[in-house]
Parts: sequence; C-alpha cells; structure tokens
Amino acid sequence: MKTESDTRNLTPGRAVNAGQPDPAPQFPIHQSSYTATVRGRASRRCEELPLQNGSVNLSRGEVRRGDGSRCDLSAREVDLLRYLAANAGRVVSRDEILMEVWRLDPQQIITRTIDMHVAHLRGKLGDSADRPEVLLTVHGYGYMFKAAAA
Repeated sequence: MKTESDTRNLTPGRAVNAGQPDPAPQFPIHQSSYTATVRGRASRRCEELPLQNGSVNLSRGEVRRGDGSRCDLSAREVDLLRYLAANAGRVVSRDEILMEVWRLDPQQIITRTIDMHVAHLRGKLGDSADRPEVLLTVHGYGYMFKAAAA
C-alpha cells in the first residue's frame, strides 16, 4: 500500500532520484515559504563576512576591525546585514527589506527606519557615509551589499 509520502514527489515521465531530495518541491507549497527556506540555508553559509578592513561574525553579532577593535551589532542589525549579504550584488528595495527583515507591510507604514539602521550599521562597519564601499545606496530605491574582493 502506497502512502501519500510515497507518491507526492513523483512526476509523470520523470525517474525517481534514488532517495535524493528534489531541488524544488513537486507538491503545492507556498512560494514565500520555499524562498525563505532557501534563503535561510544560504544565509547560514555566510556567517563570517570578510570586509576590506576586518570582518563580521553574524552568529556572534560582532564586527572585528583591521586595527583589532571590536563592535557589537544589535539583533536587528545582524538580521539586516545577513539579508543584504545573502543578496550580495543585488539591489534590495526598502520595501523588500521591510517585508523580509522587519516583517512589516510597506503599504501600511511610512518609515525611515531602514535608512537609520543602514547609517548606524555603516558606522559600526567603518563604512563611509559619503563614499560607502560595503553598503551601497541606490537613491530612491534601496541598498546593495558589496562583498569584499577575495
């Protein structure tokens, strides 16, 4: 007797993948749940972020600067930096940040909290407000994390 779990990953005309998980689910699933799972996996891979003059340990919420000094990040700063780093090289809108990091509906709220958090985060990272090299501003849209050159 077959159970639901035996048949839910079978797609007509496709061979079963010898017990290996499919890269994408083959049954109805809410897209944002799947995206959140994938992003969660990706974010765990980037717990240590190299900077041009130091590094950030996201799991400890700590910035280590090249001169040996350290600075603690708030939980929200860690969440924001983790999200931007997981999307490195891509411009992330303020609305997306509000939805994904703050869990707020951008249509229901008008706020400059993203800009203030980015400004504080830049200060802790030693990133210039005038010429940022880590957290870049795309005026009128959002922000982009620029990974340090390897």
